[in-house]
Amino acid sequence: MIKFYLRSLVVFIILGTTVSLNSYGINFYKFQVSRPDSTRTKSKVTTKITDTRLIKPVDPKAGVKLSFTPFKPSKEKLLAQNKIMSGPKNPLPGDKILANVKVYPNPVSDYLNMTYSISKDSNVTIRIMDVLGNEITTLFSESLSEGEHNNTFSISSKISSGFYFVRVSVGSEIITKRISVL
Repeated sequence: MIKFYLRSLVVFIILGTTVSLNSYGINFYKFQVSRPDSTRTKSKVTTKITDTRLIKPVDPKAGVKLSFTPFKPSKEKLLAQNKIMSGPKNPLPGDKILANVKVYPNPVSDYLNMTYSISKDSNVTIRIMDVLGNEITTLFSESLSEGEHNNTFSISSKISSGFYFVRVSVGSEIITKRISVL
């Protein structure tokens, strides 16, 4: 029994050394030792991308001729868009009431001109606020009908020179514009 254990031990040792030596590249059949060379640098692999399509595009330098039809909307579509763009007289609940607020001249010296349009009858309030958000003065607070409106305000006696904000509020909508007073 001891002989069996010794023989199996010898077989395991031989197989173990062959497997470990084979990882270093030792070939027992030719008795040559070859180890991997770590001093060699890997050469750069260059690949060239080629176009394998059957119908290749023409070189742009040689002059490309494009054949496409330009967009030409029909008159019916244009007229339909104009009808949509004009919109209904009575605004929908999601539509804006206040639009096109313009303040001029800026910088302001004596008079402040404002233009704005409202899409339905509503209360309009125009206030001047300082940089911190404090109300300096109320220029206008009235109920107006729908349409385009122009107002001129004298501000020379109401505020001193500096930067201010003009706040136009109609219902729940507020538009703020910055002005500079000389």
